[in-house]
Amino acid sequence: MSTQRKPRSSRQFLSVLGLMAIALLIGSGKWLLSSFNFENESEHVPDVAAQALDVDLHLLREIMPRADSFSEKQGQPPVYRAYGASVNGAEQTLVGYVFLTADLPPEEVGYSGTIKVLVGMDMEAKLTGIKVLYYAETLRRLWGDFLANPGYQEQFAGKPITDAFRVDQDIDGIVRATVTFRAMSRGIRNAARRVASAYL
Repeated sequence: MSTQRKPRSSRQFLSVLGLMAIALLIGSGKWLLSSFNFENESEHVPDVAAQALDVDLHLLREIMPRADSFSEKQGQPPVYRAYGASVNGAEQTLVGYVFLTADLPPEEVGYSGTIKVLVGMDMEAKLTGIKVLYYAETLRRLWGDFLANPGYQEQFAGKPITDAFRVDQDIDGIVRATVTFRAMSRGIRNAARRVASAYL
């Protein structure tokens, strides 16, 4: 006597189909979250703590245009000493210091991480220029290198370190990037004041 297989009911078929659809949706959702993980941006960028930030003569001159030569990075806190041209064989004149905010911890933290800035300061405790060397922020996926937009870094040149560095008051900020820009401004101000305290 042969037993005949009963066909599945349409309700059972729909249940199986529904479970498969749910599994597919969950899998797709996990893939999307891993592709657009805005909370853990740092997982997708290299670890800068182990990398040497590239500071060459061109960058030093860009930050401190009055200088003709620079020392190696030295001292505590570490600085590049900037020297002006010698006159009639006299010794070169010290015209200021160039330093990295990363060398003066604790670093200020922006929305997603720290901002590494090269800073120049003259002998009157005024900034001669800044250059952002590295930062990892979620907004870069949408806006690109927004801290390099014209006018934002240039506005620090000539600024006394006694200023408050208040965003949208004595410094122009970046709309929708206030946390990052405030952190950068505080980091520059605090590092410059520590260098001035040590050397000026």
